Amino acid sequence: MKIYSQGDQAIVVSIEKEVSKDLTEDLLALRKYLLSRNYPFITEIVPTESDMMICYDARDMIKHYDIASPYLYMKELLESIQLEIKYENHDDVINEIPVIYGGQYGPDLSELVKDYQIDEDTFIERHTAPTYFVSMMGYSPGFPYLTGMDESLYVNYTGKKKSFIPAGSVIIEGKKTGITTTDTYGDWLVIGYTPLRLFDPSKSDFTSLKLGDSVQFKAQRPEDVELGGYQPCQS
Repeated sequence: MKIYSQGDQAIVVSIEKEVSKDLTEDLLALRKYLLSRNYPFITEIVPTESDMMICYDARDMIKHYDIASPYLYMKELLESIQLEIKYENHDDVINEIPVIYGGQYGPDLSELVKDYQIDEDTFIERHTAPTYFVSMMGYSPGFPYLTGMDESLYVNYTGKKKSFIPAGSVIIEGKKTGITTTDTYGDWLVIGYTPLRLFDPSKSDFTSLKLGDSVQFKAQRPEDVELGGYQPCQS
Protein backbone atom coordinates (compact mmCIF):
# COMPACT_ATOMS: atom_id res chain seq x y z
CA MET A 1 0.00 0.00 0.00
CA LYS A 2 1.38 3.38 -1.02
CA ILE A 3 0.29 6.64 0.61
CA TYR A 4 1.06 10.08 -0.78
CA SER A 5 -0.13 13.68 -0.63
CA GLN A 6 -2.51 15.13 -3.22
CA GLY A 7 -2.26 18.86 -2.61
CA ASP A 8 -2.51 20.36 0.85
CA GLN A 9 -5.90 18.92 1.83
CA ALA A 10 -6.02 15.42 0.36
CA ILE A 11 -4.17 12.16 0.68
CA VAL A 12 -4.20 9.14 -1.62
CA VAL A 13 -4.06 5.47 -0.69
CA SER A 14 -2.86 3.38 -3.61
CA ILE A 15 -3.19 -0.39 -3.36
CA GLU A 16 -0.59 -1.63 -5.78
CA LYS A 17 -2.42 -4.60 -7.23
CA GLU A 18 -3.99 -5.41 -10.58
CA VAL A 19 -7.55 -4.14 -10.89
CA SER A 20 -9.86 -6.88 -9.62
CA LYS A 21 -13.05 -7.36 -7.64
CA ASP A 22 -10.93 -8.16 -4.55
CA LEU A 23 -9.08 -4.85 -4.93
CA THR A 24 -12.36 -2.94 -5.25
CA GLU A 25 -13.61 -4.66 -2.10
CA ASP A 26 -10.40 -3.69 -0.26
CA LEU A 27 -11.04 -0.05 -1.12
CA LEU A 28 -14.69 -0.29 -0.13
CA ALA A 29 -13.66 -1.86 3.19
CA LEU A 30 -11.28 1.01 3.85
CA ARG A 31 -13.94 3.60 2.98
CA LYS A 32 -16.50 1.84 5.18
CA TYR A 33 -14.05 1.81 8.09
CA LEU A 34 -13.27 5.52 7.77
CA LEU A 35 -16.96 6.43 7.49
CA SER A 36 -17.80 4.33 10.54
CA ARG A 37 -15.29 6.35 12.60
CA ASN A 38 -17.04 9.57 11.62
CA TYR A 39 -13.90 11.72 11.61
CA PRO A 40 -15.26 15.30 11.59
CA PHE A 41 -12.38 16.68 9.52
CA ILE A 42 -12.69 14.16 6.64
CA THR A 43 -14.77 15.95 4.02
CA GLU A 44 -14.89 13.47 1.13
CA ILE A 45 -13.73 9.97 0.19
CA VAL A 46 -13.33 9.23 -3.52
CA PRO A 47 -12.46 5.66 -4.57
CA THR A 48 -11.20 4.85 -8.06
CA GLU A 49 -10.06 1.58 -9.64
CA SER A 50 -6.81 1.12 -7.72
CA ASP A 51 -6.66 3.93 -5.18
CA MET A 52 -8.72 6.20 -3.01
CA MET A 53 -8.47 9.90 -2.26
CA ILE A 54 -9.40 11.14 1.20
CA CYS A 55 -10.04 14.87 1.42
CA TYR A 56 -9.70 16.61 4.77
CA ASP A 57 -10.09 20.08 6.25
CA ALA A 58 -6.52 20.94 7.27
CA ARG A 59 -7.48 24.27 8.83
CA ASP A 60 -10.11 22.62 11.01
CA MET A 61 -7.62 19.96 12.11
CA ILE A 62 -5.07 22.57 13.16
CA LYS A 63 -7.51 25.00 14.76
CA HIS A 64 -9.92 22.68 16.58
CA TYR A 65 -8.04 19.42 17.07
CA ASP A 66 -4.52 20.70 17.77
CA ILE A 67 -3.05 18.62 14.93
CA ALA A 68 0.24 20.25 13.94
CA SER A 69 0.65 18.40 10.62
CA PRO A 70 -2.65 17.27 9.06
CA TYR A 71 -0.88 15.29 6.32
CA LEU A 72 1.33 13.35 8.74
CA TYR A 73 -1.67 12.71 10.98
CA MET A 74 -3.68 11.32 8.07
CA LYS A 75 -0.72 9.26 6.85
CA GLU A 76 -0.19 7.68 10.26
CA LEU A 77 -3.92 7.07 10.59
CA LEU A 78 -4.11 5.24 7.27
CA GLU A 79 -0.96 3.24 7.97
CA SER A 80 -2.50 2.05 11.22
CA ILE A 81 -5.57 0.59 9.52
CA GLN A 82 -5.38 -3.11 8.79
CA LEU A 83 -6.87 -3.95 5.41
CA GLU A 84 -7.91 -7.33 6.75
CA ILE A 85 -11.18 -5.47 7.38
CA LYS A 86 -13.55 -7.17 4.97
CA TYR A 87 -16.15 -5.49 2.83
CA GLU A 88 -19.42 -7.25 3.51
CA ASN A 89 -21.73 -7.14 0.53
CA HIS A 90 -24.86 -8.83 1.78
CA ASP A 91 -26.61 -7.99 -1.46
CA ASP A 92 -24.38 -10.26 -3.53
CA VAL A 93 -26.67 -10.24 -6.57
CA ILE A 94 -25.77 -10.30 -10.25
CA ASN A 95 -27.49 -7.37 -11.93
CA GLU A 96 -28.82 -8.52 -15.29
CA ILE A 97 -28.67 -5.89 -18.03
CA PRO A 98 -30.77 -6.52 -21.17
CA VAL A 99 -28.96 -5.35 -24.31
CA ILE A 100 -29.97 -4.99 -27.96
CA TYR A 101 -26.73 -5.48 -29.88
CA GLY A 102 -25.79 -4.02 -33.25
CA GLY A 103 -27.81 -2.23 -35.93
CA GLN A 104 -28.97 1.27 -35.05
CA TYR A 105 -28.61 0.38 -31.35
CA GLY A 106 -24.92 -0.53 -31.67
CA PRO A 107 -23.70 1.23 -34.81
CA ASP A 108 -20.00 0.44 -34.25
CA LEU A 109 -20.44 -3.29 -33.82
CA SER A 110 -20.35 -4.22 -37.51
CA GLU A 111 -16.93 -2.59 -37.99
CA LEU A 112 -15.61 -3.97 -34.71
CA VAL A 113 -16.34 -7.58 -35.60
CA LYS A 114 -14.44 -7.14 -38.87
CA ASP A 115 -11.37 -6.13 -36.85
CA TYR A 116 -11.90 -9.03 -34.45
CA GLN A 117 -12.40 -11.33 -37.46
CA ILE A 118 -15.48 -12.87 -35.90
CA ASP A 119 -19.22 -12.62 -36.59
CA GLU A 120 -21.71 -10.69 -34.48
CA ASP A 121 -23.13 -13.83 -32.86
CA THR A 122 -19.65 -14.79 -31.62
CA PHE A 123 -19.10 -11.28 -30.32
CA ILE A 124 -22.39 -11.37 -28.42
CA GLU A 125 -21.52 -14.77 -26.93
CA ARG A 126 -18.16 -13.45 -25.71
CA HIS A 127 -19.58 -10.17 -24.43
CA THR A 128 -22.46 -11.77 -22.51
CA ALA A 129 -20.48 -14.70 -21.05
CA PRO A 130 -18.49 -12.96 -18.25
CA THR A 131 -19.75 -11.65 -14.95
CA TYR A 132 -18.44 -8.08 -14.83
CA PHE A 133 -17.96 -5.92 -11.77
CA VAL A 134 -18.23 -2.17 -11.35
CA SER A 135 -14.60 -1.17 -10.84
CA MET A 136 -15.15 2.58 -11.04
CA MET A 137 -17.93 5.16 -11.33
CA GLY A 138 -17.44 8.33 -13.30
CA TYR A 139 -17.88 10.51 -16.39
CA SER A 140 -21.56 11.11 -15.56
CA PRO A 141 -23.72 10.29 -12.50
CA GLY A 142 -24.11 6.52 -12.12
CA PHE A 143 -21.90 5.72 -15.13
CA PRO A 144 -20.36 2.27 -14.44
CA TYR A 145 -16.96 1.20 -15.73
CA LEU A 146 -17.23 -2.58 -15.97
CA THR A 147 -14.16 -4.80 -15.68
CA GLY A 148 -14.09 -8.46 -16.71
CA MET A 149 -14.48 -8.31 -20.49
CA ASP A 150 -13.11 -11.15 -22.61
CA GLU A 151 -9.54 -10.19 -23.60
CA SER A 152 -10.28 -10.99 -27.26
CA LEU A 153 -12.66 -7.98 -27.28
CA TYR A 154 -10.14 -5.38 -26.06
CA VAL A 155 -9.66 -2.39 -28.38
CA ASN A 156 -6.90 0.20 -28.68
CA TYR A 157 -8.82 2.88 -30.58
CA THR A 158 -11.99 4.96 -30.35
CA GLY A 159 -14.53 6.21 -32.89
CA LYS A 160 -13.33 8.32 -35.78
CA LYS A 161 -15.25 11.37 -34.59
CA LYS A 162 -17.54 12.47 -31.79
CA SER A 163 -21.25 11.89 -32.24
CA PHE A 164 -24.49 11.88 -30.26
CA ILE A 165 -24.71 8.89 -27.92
CA PRO A 166 -28.01 8.36 -26.10
CA ALA A 167 -28.38 7.33 -22.48
CA GLY A 168 -28.40 3.55 -22.20
CA SER A 169 -25.72 3.00 -24.83
CA VAL A 170 -23.41 0.07 -24.11
CA ILE A 171 -19.89 1.07 -25.08
CA ILE A 172 -16.40 -0.40 -25.25
CA GLU A 173 -13.30 1.55 -24.28
CA GLY A 174 -9.96 -0.24 -24.07
CA LYS A 175 -10.35 -3.20 -21.72
CA LYS A 176 -13.71 -2.14 -20.31
CA THR A 177 -17.38 -1.90 -21.07
CA GLY A 178 -19.51 1.00 -19.90
CA ILE A 179 -23.13 2.13 -20.00
CA THR A 180 -24.00 5.78 -20.61
CA THR A 181 -26.43 7.19 -18.08
CA THR A 182 -27.14 10.51 -19.81
CA ASP A 183 -27.32 11.66 -23.43
CA THR A 184 -23.85 12.76 -24.46
CA TYR A 185 -21.46 13.36 -27.33
CA GLY A 186 -18.33 11.26 -27.56
CA ASP A 187 -16.11 8.95 -29.56
CA TRP A 188 -16.85 5.75 -27.66
CA LEU A 189 -17.50 2.60 -29.65
CA VAL A 190 -21.21 1.85 -29.24
CA ILE A 191 -22.09 -1.85 -29.44
CA GLY A 192 -25.63 -1.90 -28.08
CA TYR A 193 -28.39 -0.33 -26.05
CA THR A 194 -30.16 -1.11 -22.79
CA PRO A 195 -33.53 0.42 -21.87
CA LEU A 196 -32.69 0.22 -18.16
CA ARG A 197 -32.43 3.64 -16.54
CA LEU A 198 -29.28 3.49 -14.44
CA PHE A 199 -29.52 7.11 -13.24
CA ASP A 200 -32.75 8.63 -11.96
CA PRO A 201 -32.32 11.96 -10.10
CA SER A 202 -35.94 11.84 -8.90
CA LYS A 203 -35.09 8.94 -6.57
CA SER A 204 -33.25 9.21 -3.27
CA ASP A 205 -31.05 6.27 -4.31
CA PHE A 206 -30.51 7.69 -7.78
CA THR A 207 -27.96 5.22 -9.18
CA SER A 208 -28.93 1.63 -9.95
CA LEU A 209 -25.38 0.26 -9.84
CA LYS A 210 -22.77 0.81 -7.13
CA LEU A 211 -19.03 0.34 -6.93
CA GLY A 212 -18.28 -3.39 -6.58
CA ASP A 213 -21.63 -4.59 -7.97
CA SER A 214 -21.70 -7.62 -10.27
CA VAL A 215 -23.23 -7.31 -13.74
CA GLN A 216 -24.09 -9.67 -16.57
CA PHE A 217 -25.42 -8.73 -19.99
CA LYS A 218 -28.31 -10.57 -21.64
CA ALA A 219 -28.89 -10.20 -25.38
CA GLN A 220 -32.43 -9.17 -26.37
CA ARG A 221 -34.33 -8.57 -29.59
CA PRO A 222 -35.80 -5.07 -30.13
CA GLU A 223 -39.34 -6.45 -30.28
CA ASP A 224 -38.94 -8.04 -26.84
CA VAL A 225 -37.88 -4.84 -25.08
CA GLU A 226 -39.80 -1.70 -24.14
CA LEU A 227 -37.64 1.01 -25.73
CA GLY A 228 -39.30 4.06 -24.18
CA GLY A 229 -38.00 7.33 -25.64
CA TYR A 230 -34.97 5.81 -27.39
CA GLN A 231 -33.12 8.11 -29.80
CA PRO A 232 -30.58 6.47 -32.11
CA CYS A 233 -26.93 7.46 -32.23
CA GLN A 234 -26.16 10.16 -34.76
CA SER A 235 -22.99 10.81 -36.72
